[in-house]
Amino acid sequence: MTNFTLLAGGIAGWWASIEDAMAEAAVNTVIGISVVFAALLLFVFVISLFKYIYLLDQKMQAKKSGKAPAPKKAPAPAPAPVAEVAPATDDLELIAVITAAIHAYEEAQGNTVTGDLVVRSIKKRNSRWQNA
Repeated sequence: MTNFTLLAGGIAGWWASIEDAMAEAAVNTVIGISVVFAALLLFVFVISLFKYIYLLDQKMQAKKSGKAPAPKKAPAPAPAPVAEVAPATDDLELIAVITAAIHAYEEAQGNTVTGDLVVRSIKKRNSRWQNA
């Protein structure tokens, strides 16, 4: 027996064992992914039942308190938007409110406020928060 025949027989046996191991690993992978997917579907189903659990709880509380649950009303249609120009008196009212708020804040901080506070201008600024 030469070294070549021992080497060839060893490689063939080694390769066959790798094929078996890879086949077993593939089967284990498919089973594992299937189990995880089934568990996720079960979680989705259970979470979708929460709305019915909430409704059942509301009915039980209504029965316990002796009242029937209030039926849901259809939302009233939104009125058509009307473009109105704000009169100048609204600005004066806004200035008065801002001035009063500043006075209240300063007094809460312990500062004495005299009548020297003057709001000079109010400018509306466009900001990204309006779109939020």
